[in-house]
Amino acid sequence: RTYNSANKPGQILILVLLIVVVALSVGLSVASGNITNLKTSTQTENSQRAFTAAEGGVEDVLEQLGTLKTDATVLSPTGRDFTNSAFTGVTGNVNVKGSSVYENTIELGDVGQIDLDGSTVTQVDIGWGKVDDASQVDASGPASIEVVQVNDNAGVIVQSRSFYTGVAGRSETNASTPSGCTLSGYLKCARVTLYTVGTTKKLLRIKPFWVRTQVSVGAVGATALAPQVYDINSTASTANGITRKVQVMRTAKPNLPAVFDYVLFSEGDIIK
Repeated sequence: RTYNSANKPGQILILVLLIVVVALSVGLSVASGNITNLKTSTQTENSQRAFTAAEGGVEDVLEQLGTLKTDATVLSPTGRDFTNSAFTGVTGNVNVKGSSVYENTIELGDVGQIDLDGSTVTQVDIGWGKVDDASQVDASGPASIEVVQVNDNAGVIVQSRSFYTGVAGRSETNASTPSGCTLSGYLKCARVTLYTVGTTKKLLRIKPFWVRTQVSVGAVGATALAPQVYDINSTASTANGITRKVQVMRTAKPNLPAVFDYVLFSEGDIIK
């Protein structure tokens, strides 16, 4: 068999070209992977910086809630803006919007808490039992509620209790029939007069019976309640355009557990 050696240089050239193409492909793939990893790492770092800055803005505002309760701007429709400039290379803004109307769903065994600290409000309308929520009505009807007002009388903590029935005929002792107000969207509404003689108002606490219920509490008349809930929205952006947002809903005061009412109701000393 004869062998034509004239084709050998062409075969070698093709082989070299194939090796070069494979090497370039591998090199470009590795380089592309490294660039992608570097970009991802940079984005992750900037994202974490933005998120940390947004969280820092929330923490900064939470420390000021004690003074913000008297800031009328916080209760405006747009709330109040704060500049968050604590982090180098990150621009941020924190918006705080307060609501003087308490709205919350209270589960069985839990207690809703309204801040009355230093309030001059004399009456509140309490609505409960959301119309469009079937889980707030049992076989008999909407919940009954216990309303406890906690006051400070010259250093002595005192309570006033009232009870409002959700459905007549449940054999609830000393229960009052809710009357005096109507709130759109709620099955029941009671107008409650707050007692003030020789006392400083502190808290209003609401406990449902029979079934969970959504509650809305607002002041009667021109004087509004202090902010009950704060909606805090903190946004932070890095120089390369990565933005992170943190939203926190915070009540004016930490919600005390249900046992708090019974501890206060105990007239004797606690003996270990």
